[in-house]
This record gives sequence, structure tokens and C-alpha cells, in this order.
Amino acid sequence: MGKWYERIRMIDENETDRAFKFVHSGMAFETDMIVGPDKLESNFDSQSYLWDFYQHIDDPAMQMMIMLLPIIAERIDCYDSLLDFGAGPTIHVSVVFRNKVNNIYLADYLPQNRNELLRWTTGQSLFDWTPVLKMIASVEGSGWLHLKEMEQYTKSKIRSIFHCNCHAKPSISAPEILQNNFDIVVSIFCLEYCSKSEMEYKEAVRNVADQVKPGGLFVMGGVLEETWCSFGGRKFTCLYLTENLLFQALREANLLVDEQSNIYYCSNGIFLICCKKKTSNF
Repeated sequence: MGKWYERIRMIDENETDRAFKFVHSGMAFETDMIVGPDKLESNFDSQSYLWDFYQHIDDPAMQMMIMLLPIIAERIDCYDSLLDFGAGPTIHVSVVFRNKVNNIYLADYLPQNRNELLRWTTGQSLFDWTPVLKMIASVEGSGWLHLKEMEQYTKSKIRSIFHCNCHAKPSISAPEILQNNFDIVVSIFCLEYCSKSEMEYKEAVRNVADQVKPGGLFVMGGVLEETWCSFGGRKFTCLYLTENLLFQALREANLLVDEQSNIYYCSNGIFLICCKKKTSNF
């Protein structure tokens, strides 16, 4: 991989209200209860999630991720395999990296999310990804004339959909030949919502990063210094993640976050990082 370096920190000191509140302006909360990681399966509505965040893409956090991920994809070399860990019911990571890898694997903890991904791959999903495809195509400079072809080409790269658990080891239920052997692992807005303590978060980062082969790439996006998010009329807990804890967890997972080969963006508490994994544990 050629040398590429960018470390950007874009913080608006006058910003007092986090962009990443995940509040649907027309939605009243069904309950004041905040859903924790242990109750996700019975409370996470895949369709509400897609509708709130990807129908119009008016959430600043989602806009940032969808606009910056193609920039990272453009700067890396081509590889064989990519794992989207904690993909949820979403496809934007796969679309962004479709021209950079031969084989894409999706993984999520929740069966409802895996079912939605399966429906998408087989053409049975009712969700329209056109707004997301348009945004990605705009960043890529490819125009809007071939959005269907873009989506179909992405589908042709999908090889399997796995169950995953960031607190288990191994963290994905996949054939042994794939375990710890992905060229690229991507995880967006996932681990801080699955962890209840700093120790659990570090464990989660380590377990997911273990899936990256030595010398491979780890791409992670998330939110700093938040305690909850909301969609579909429900609130969900989020671990209060500081930048110091983030980098501590990445270093302890054998990721080279201090090298010039990494990319790091941070704006209004939303971060995106791309770094290499050590070639050995020593």
C-alpha cells in the first residue's frame, strides 16, 4: 500500500448540541426507558432504523460517514476481502468499497438485521437505497446515471452474511478459513452501543480487530462523549467514549494508530479512523 497520510480534527468550539442525537423530529418516544445492549434484539426495529437515518440522510453523523468513507476507499489499494462487522440492516459500506475488494462479507448480531440484508441481496427488500447511492456517487464523481448498476455490482460481491458478537471470541460465526483473515474490517456506529463499560469496549475492539489479518486495515467510525441515541420512538444506551479511551483501545488491539499511514477525522464528536494492523504481536 502506498503512503497516505491525513490527520484532521474539525471541532466547532461553539457547538453545544451534539449532531449525533438521533432524534426524529416528528417522533414522540413511546417510553422513557432506555434500551441497553442486552435488550437490543427485542427492541431494535430494522425498518425504523433505515427510515429514520437513510431515507433522507438528514442526520449530520450519517452524512459525514457516507461522504468520508468513499475518500478512504479511494486512498487504499485493492484487496481480496472485506468484513462489515455490525453492518446492521445497511449496505453503504459495501457500496463504498465495491471497487476495492473481490469478496464482501456482512455480519450482524441481530437476526432482523441479517434478514433485511438477505432480502436486499435477493431483491426482496422494500427499502429504497437511491438517496444513499446518489450521495456516494456524488462523492465518487460518477454521476447518477448508473445507480442500479452500482447496486447490482455491489450485490455481486456479497459472499455471505454471518452472525457476529463483539464480546465473543471468535467474534463471527464463519468458516475457519475466514477467521482472523480479512484484508479489511469495517465497523461503523457499532461497538460503543454494544458495550456497558470501558473494559467491555476494549474487549469488543480487540475481538473485532482480531478478524483483520496481520498488516490489514481496520476502519471504524463512531460517536464520542454521548450516552444515548434514539430512533423509532425508542432510546438506546451508548457508552460514554472519550478520544483517549478510543485510541487506548485501538493500540491495545495491535492497531498502528500512531503511524503516518493512518487517516483520522473527527468533527463534532463523530470520528472515522483507518489504520493498519501490526504484522506481528511483538
